Amino acid sequence: MNALILAGKQNGSKLEINNELNNKALLLINEIPLVEYVVNALIEAKEIQNIVVVGPEYDLAPFIEKKVNKILEATESIIKNIEIGLDYFKDDYKILVLTSDIPLITGEIIDRFIKKCEQYDAFFYYPIITKEIILQKYPQTIRSYATLKEGIFCGGNMAIFARPLFEKNRDLLNELYEKRKDLKKYVGLLGLKFMVKYLLKSLSIEEIEERAAEIIGYPAKGIIIEDPEVMIDLDKLSDYELILQVINQKNRIN
Repeated sequence: MNALILAGKQNGSKLEINNELNNKALLLINEIPLVEYVVNALIEAKEIQNIVVVGPEYDLAPFIEKKVNKILEATESIIKNIEIGLDYFKDDYKILVLTSDIPLITGEIIDRFIKKCEQYDAFFYYPIITKEIILQKYPQTIRSYATLKEGIFCGGNMAIFARPLFEKNRDLLNELYEKRKDLKKYVGLLGLKFMVKYLLKSLSIEEIEERAAEIIGYPAKGIIIEDPEVMIDLDKLSDYELILQVINQKNRIN
């Protein structure tokens, strides 16, 4: 499978402003930009063949030009950036898309997700993980959660989708991306009946998948994973402190 990293300019957070950056992907952790951590994980992944990054080539090239197949110039639109990547991988039916701010992921985590997805016939695969597993490994992290029939879950920062789904659902995918950190907002897109069931904590993953398939016109699958690193993106100072601590600890062990 081929991979696309979204590293275009986003709305500036306090972390970016304080570091005089206009792109989170360039935020340094131990002198390495966030996006390079994601690139390194994809290089390690056995299931990944090619890597393309959509972002500012001038800024990214000094760090990752020799590690990826191509850096494609980004626009202000997330959906347009995905389309740019898909045009590069024009012969691909399915593609893995990741954000550039999840530096704790590894090649093994990516491989496990892809392998789990291969067990199901769908056009859209989205990782979810229980609050219990996240807090067992990273008790200090603050995430957004949604309570479903099967448990309390958090959504991740990567997905696999098929080209036909993208071509038919550009606007919806943009909305899903914007709401990717809050499963409750995802549920709101399904309709009133589903929101009521959600509020009663009786809405199941299967019901969400079935309704999602009706909306997008293709099968969709929520993939339950056990790797919190997919959910830990860098948005605030507490995220930075946690990520730095984990990376430093890993470096000491290695």
